[in-house]
Amino acid sequence: MRSRRTKITFPVFNGVSVHVLFSGDLKATGRRLRVDLSGAMAAYVPAGADDTGPAAKRSYIVFGLDPDEATVAHEASHAIRALMKFVGAKVDDENFAYHLDYLVGRIHKFMRKG
Repeated sequence: MRSRRTKITFPVFNGVSVHVLFSGDLKATGRRLRVDLSGAMAAYVPAGADDTGPAAKRSYIVFGLDPDEATVAHEASHAIRALMKFVGAKVDDENFAYHLDYLVGRIHKFMRKG
């Protein structure tokens, strides 16, 4: 797989999105996102505290080029927790599981497109 990206939007949460990046150079990707990804295999990167407007509604999940299922689920769970906190949604088991399923499913669909 080559480096690529997609944006996954949550219409039910007023267009909040998670940008998913598959990177051959996580350290360089981290520099662009203003975070240290040295030695990382994957990471969830929330919107910056100083982000405003549309940028405040955007976060990132960064993977190496070929993450396994466990890594995808792990990083997606961080994104869902942060998303629900950002929008003020109740974090109960079913609500969390439904949105985690949505995000992981979209990531895997994008991965299969190759």
